[in-house]
Parts: sequence; C-alpha cells; structure tokens
Amino acid sequence: MPDIEIIKSYYIPKIEKYNEDYKILGWESREAQLKRFEILTSHVDLNGKKLLDVGCGLGNLLEFLESNNINVDYTGVDILEEMITLAKQKNPGGKFYFMDIFSESFFNEGSFDIVYSSGIFNLKISDNMGFLKKALKTFFTLSKDMVVFNLLYYKSRDKEDMYYYYSEGDIDKGLAEISICPQEIKYVRNYLSNDLTVICKA
Repeated sequence: MPDIEIIKSYYIPKIEKYNEDYKILGWESREAQLKRFEILTSHVDLNGKKLLDVGCGLGNLLEFLESNNINVDYTGVDILEEMITLAKQKNPGGKFYFMDIFSESFFNEGSFDIVYSSGIFNLKISDNMGFLKKALKTFFTLSKDMVVFNLLYYKSRDKEDMYYYYSEGDIDKGLAEISICPQEIKYVRNYLSNDLTVICKA
C-alpha cells in the first residue's frame, strides 16, 4: 500500500468517528499530546519567532501557544486536506496549508526560525528511516535556527505493530547519512514512557 494510503487509512476513519481532537490524531490522551507541546515550549524560546508546524493536524499547537500567551508567527502544513479543513475551521485566524512539503514546497530556504513536528514519524510505512532522512533534510533546509521533533521511543514498554520506534542512534545515523551536523543536539526523555523529543540547533 502506498504510504499516503497508509496515512489516510489511519486518520480518515478517526476524523469520521471521533469528536475529541486527540483521538482523531491517534494520541493516547489529551494530556499526552499537550505534554509533547510543553517539551517544545520549555526548551525553546518561541516568542517573536517564525514557526513551521509540519503535520499540524487540527492546529492544536497553535491553540496551545495562544492559550499560553506565546507570541509566535505560526504556519501549519499537513498532507491530509481533511485535517487542514478542520484546522481552519477551529482556528480561523491561523495560516494552514494543504501540501506534501517533502515533495514540493512554496517556502524558501531558511523561511522559518523553528521547524517543529509532532507525530509524523509514528506510523509504520514502507521505509521509515528513508522518510526520516528525507524529512530532516527538508526541516534543516527550511529552518535557520532550530529543528524540533518527536518520535516513538524504542524503549517503550507497550509497542504496537502499526507504529515505528526509534533510538538515538537512528537519529545520529540518519543525520550523518544526509551530511547534516547540527551545532547542538539534545535528546529529551522520560516525560512520557513511549516518547523521545529531539532538539537540534541548526
């Protein structure tokens, strides 16, 4: 099955079935979703910055930032048109775009201070490490300062076959294979039992 069909078959039924945002997005709870956002905001100063949210889903990060009075020039992109439609309905003032940013992008190199992504690496697809490297190359091209993303952690005690789990070594190897050497890289663990956040200074 093509990767886009894997993604659609996971999310579209959830859009049709659930009302709660976190369930549509496949998170275990709203608290777990927000905890991932808190890791971003507690480690990176976002105020006054231009941020690109890749795989923005329903725009929940924008809602989180606004509710915490964090002033960010926010842009969200998602590969699913249905997500973008709902994001625009929920956040009429937000900038949301339906696009596959890894195939084509109308953003110029270094258009953003921070590129962030939460959840896009979770589903098991045809070549997860290949997708990770492609995504990281895009992230570092578009960001002039920070790249932050989370993944499911290989030390998770409750692994499921439909998901893909990563180690720190996978990230290091992926970056090396695409010849990207961040000025600084930090791995944040132990905020959730199954998650790993990677914070890179470009």
